[in-house]
This record gives sequence, structure tokens and C-alpha cells, in this order.
Amino acid sequence: MLKGFLHSEYNMLGDESPLIFPVLLILLSTWLIPRKIEHYLEKIPPQVGKLGTFLHRFGPIMLVGFMILDRIKSIYQRDISYLEISQRLGPGEFQFSDLTLLVTGDGAPEIVLFSLLLFAMLSHNLPSIASSSNELKRTIQHRIMTYLAFSTLVSYWIFFPESAYFEPSSLPTQTTLSKHGDYSFFVVLLTAFLLLVNSELFAITTITSSDTGLEILIKRTRFKMYFILPCLIYLLSNSVQSTQSWWMNISQNGEFNMILFFLLHSFGLIFVTVPSKINESFLQHGDGRSNSLTFQLLVSVVIFFVISSLFLINHEPFDEGNGYILQSSWLVVGIFGLISFSLILPNFGFDSAARPELWWIRMILVFGPSIMFIFTPYAIFIVPSCLLLLPISIVQPWIIETDVSSPSSAKVLFPLIGLMILILSFSIFTEWPLMTFIMLGWLPSLFAVKSVEIHLKNLKVSDAV
Repeated sequence: MLKGFLHSEYNMLGDESPLIFPVLLILLSTWLIPRKIEHYLEKIPPQVGKLGTFLHRFGPIMLVGFMILDRIKSIYQRDISYLEISQRLGPGEFQFSDLTLLVTGDGAPEIVLFSLLLFAMLSHNLPSIASSSNELKRTIQHRIMTYLAFSTLVSYWIFFPESAYFEPSSLPTQTTLSKHGDYSFFVVLLTAFLLLVNSELFAITTITSSDTGLEILIKRTRFKMYFILPCLIYLLSNSVQSTQSWWMNISQNGEFNMILFFLLHSFGLIFVTVPSKINESFLQHGDGRSNSLTFQLLVSVVIFFVISSLFLINHEPFDEGNGYILQSSWLVVGIFGLISFSLILPNFGFDSAARPELWWIRMILVFGPSIMFIFTPYAIFIVPSCLLLLPISIVQPWIIETDVSSPSSAKVLFPLIGLMILILSFSIFTEWPLMTFIMLGWLPSLFAVKSVEIHLKNLKVSDAV
């Protein structure tokens, strides 16, 4: 049977099984709301409900596993109807070294996705939450599933392009690309770990309750992220893609840009949303809360437009003429459309955070650009604005709201503004302004959250005295 499978008629997966991709997308979409899906399946007849639950939870893993097996088959057979095989290996006998394409070529996203989906199914057994209740464990698993499904869906068109699964009308007559693939093994590995830890952080920041297990999970995820981020930033900043003119035709470097969006997720989660969940529980009732929100929105409009224009005009094709103004305007309209929608959500019960409106704005700053990337490749140019607005969102409630003790402007506000201006100025005058700013843009958020933590410690000391 295995022999027949391996020597079946040569045909690409998309031509042979065209339904596998829409079915996978549908199943992944159900992972966005796993609690509601499983709650509904529990109410229907048991036999149907159990089958539905099995397909909902394990269907994506089985489909991605089938995709990996099909790719292994194509490499083993040197099936040149696959564009990747035709371009990189060509006809001939299988060599064991050919399997490196599984982690350096088009198979890398499949293996990463399979590993992450498997992790999601096992996440309720994390050692960190061994002492937590079964309900909390299941909630953590659901949130991990949600994040991984979201990340897969917004990047699906980048990491799983049609050209990798459907036979083209014409194929190269000889190999035209390196047999070693385009991806660095270490970049693939670190990106997988980045997404894994991001999913844990997303679970932490979206769960309002707390217990010993969650506190241990926070400490361990921080430790892992502090190791992953510097290593991945170093590899990206020294990669071929980052040191060549990748911004000149940004739509052709979607994989690299998508990793930068994943980095934005990490920066926002580890340096902003997770610590703010703890710090903002010490805010009072919110005198001046409306003024705080109004300030955040007004400063967001200015920063989005000015900073996006500044980075667009420093990169081709916007370095001549005034096209950067139009593009910046569209980016601002897109991101504010998402923010406007998010501000409605607290009215429908999504208001468990200490400052729900501000929490949702932060969620859009963290995840909005990757959503916009589906519609425009220039969404990457709004990332610097998001990295500047995130630290502002941390300190402004403590400064503007009148029923809390404000931190010293000389120790917090002015140094924060100075740091943002310094990083912005330094980035603009480098050879690759956008890339440089993204690599350094997490520093203001780290400074802001640590400043608030120090302020809270001082308040506790004062109260104790």
C-alpha cells in the first residue's frame, strides 16, 4: 500500500486534492472561537457531537500532516511537476540531503504549522499550569488555539502560496534556484518558538483571572522570549533579505515582512499587554478616563500620519513625488477603521480589562498591521507608529487620570519622549530606516512599563510607611 502511495501518478497536491485548502481554512476558522464551537457541539446528539469535536480539534493537524507527507513523496520521487522540485532539484535519483528542503524550502511553513497545532492540543498539559484548575487549563488551551489560528489565517497567503501546490502551465527545463532553499534553519526554528511563546502570552493577557500556575507561566514565557527575541532580531538584521533593497518591492518579500509582524506581536504582548494587565489593576475608578481616551485617539491620528509618511518618503517608490501622502492617508483610514470597530466591543460585554477601551486599542496596535497586510503590502510602514503609540498608551492613564498618583514627569514622561525621538532620529539616518526602527522600537515600551512598575513600588512603600 505504501509503495502504491509513493508511486502514484505525479500530480501536485492542489490539483489532486483541491478541497484540502478550503477545508483547512474552515477548520482553522473554527479555532478562532473554540469555546463557542465546543459548547455548541456538546448540545447536539452525542455521536455527531463527538465526531464534530474530533474534526474541530484534530482536523487541521491531520490535513497539515497529509500536506507534509505529500511533500515528502514529491521530494522522494523527484516529481518535477512541483515547481519547487523543478526549480531546485530537477530530475534524478533521490538523495537523503534533498530532505533539507522540508525545513529550508516550501515545506518549512507546513512543519512549523504542524508543530504549533500539535502544541495547541497538548498545551493543557503545560508543566507551568499543573496546579491550575481544569477549567483554567482548558481556557489557556482555547486562547492558544485562537492565537495560532489567527496567525495562520493572516499569513496563509504568504506561507502557503498557490504556486507551491498547483502545477504551473510551464516549468523550467533546468534548475534555476539553489537546492538548499531560501529559509535559514535557525530563522525557521526561532520563528516557530516565537509563535509558540506568543500564543502563551496571548493566553495570559486575555485571561482576567490569576493563580499560581499563571504566575509561573508568565515568568517562564518571559524567560523564553528574552532569549528568542535577541537571537531572531540578530538573524533578521543580518539576513540577505534585510540588507538588500527588500522595501523596493515589498510585496515580493512577504515571508520576511510577516516575521516582522510576528515580532510586533511579541513586542506588544511581552512589553505592553501582559505587564499592563497587572499594573492597571491598581488604577482607580477613572476620573478623567474620557480625557485619557480622547488624548490617545488624537495623538494616534497625528503619529500614524506623520510617522508613516516619514518612513514612506525614505523608501522607494515613495522617495519622489507626494505619493507617500496618499498612501499614509489610506493606512491611517485602515487602522482607524479597526480601532473604531474595537471601541464598540466593550458595549457587547468584552470589557473585562481594567481599561477595556484602551486594552482594545492596544490589541489593534499589536495585531492590526498584520490584518491590514492581507489587503496592502505597505501595512509594514505603519508598524513604527504602533511601536510609538504602545508606550504612550502605558503611561498616559497614570498621567491624565486625576484619581491616581502620577509618576514624575522628569523621571518618566520626558525621558520616554527623548528615547522615542532618539530612536526615530537614529533610524531615519541609517541606510535602512524602517528595518532599524523595528529592531529598536521595543525599547520605549520596555522603558514605559518598567517606569510604571517602579512608580507602583514607590507607592506601596509610601503606603506601608
